[in-house]
Amino acid sequence: MRKKLGLYIHIPFCERKCGYCGFLSFSGSSESDRRSYAEALCRELMTLGEKYSACYLADSIFIGGGTPSLLSSQDTENIVKTAKKAFRTASDTEITIEGNPDSLSAEKLSAYADCGINRLSIGTQSADDDMLRRLGRVHSWRDFLTAYERAADAGFRNVNVDIMFGFPGLDMETWENTLKEMTSLRPQHISFYSLQLEEGTPFYESYRNGSMDIADESLDRAMYHRAVSELKKNGYGHYEISNCSLPGFECRHNMKYWSMGEYLGAGLGASSYIRKSGCQGTRYKNTEDTDTYISLANSGMSPISAGSCHKDTISDSMAVYMFTGLRRRGGIDLDDFRSCFGSDLFKIYREKADIINGYTETGMLRIEDGRLFLTEDGIDVSNDIMSEFV
Repeated sequence: MRKKLGLYIHIPFCERKCGYCGFLSFSGSSESDRRSYAEALCRELMTLGEKYSACYLADSIFIGGGTPSLLSSQDTENIVKTAKKAFRTASDTEITIEGNPDSLSAEKLSAYADCGINRLSIGTQSADDDMLRRLGRVHSWRDFLTAYERAADAGFRNVNVDIMFGFPGLDMETWENTLKEMTSLRPQHISFYSLQLEEGTPFYESYRNGSMDIADESLDRAMYHRAVSELKKNGYGHYEISNCSLPGFECRHNMKYWSMGEYLGAGLGASSYIRKSGCQGTRYKNTEDTDTYISLANSGMSPISAGSCHKDTISDSMAVYMFTGLRRRGGIDLDDFRSCFGSDLFKIYREKADIINGYTETGMLRIEDGRLFLTEDGIDVSNDIMSEFV
């Protein structure tokens, strides 16, 4: 019986790189550059399939970036068809593609649906044009509304929108309006993220040299809780710290990352996690050099970055299990932890018993129905709590 696998496919191209973005992506590519990359990507997918398809069934495929919607329809079709050829897929495999509103044409959306893509994730960030300009986005709110309508016309019934809060210049009234506009549209999934200052980004450099202030922490937290409240009120289930969905529309692919699921990464800098037994596995990532990647992939050789392979120890695996599991609103299943690691969680972490008890007594953690999970107040200090287990 084949094990279930998530397949992540990285497209590193952007029309213009946003000032806050720390992902592996770059602007300035030509149609020829993108075509050459897509061809190498298809070759890597076939190589991965030759190695892994006998043991795995891909029940989720996620084409992320960057801005995957910059690729031509033909290149995207070729990638999806190659992934399906290289790996067995389920009849209900979730196939997601990320896109920005300005590059989601009606023709592309129709082509996506025709080749089997059934989930769309649109990078939106705000319903306010001034805020979009502050973030360096290349689209307007009207562009998003047009793309959203086109997606519906193309038959998409599983759409995620990304929105952002906690960045300089954003006030509560404007944030509330974004939440109102989004919930009125009723996308099936909404991801809401606080701005993170990533080293090497223009936003980080502006903050470091004093030309940009970070958002007030109390306002940032108030915006977060307002989002959770408004989304719940409108029927969205809060299933992960930064993600809500209508019932049945949780992102299957991302749940693999938060549940120790196995996944393979194809493309520049893409990461993989494969388990050999139990909850222990091996992690590795591809090279981040484009020329090296294309050359190796086209030669049928592995583009894995030298020195990136890491075989998790039991301690590593437990740390990842705890850190990612506490991101889920359902938290840690204590019986599952025991099954994975052969011992009771509180026995393994007995040296931290006072810390865990302290968080439960202050209402930051809760133990209920065989689960250990963060409360809504605990989410505000989640990094502090989760780091106790790393």
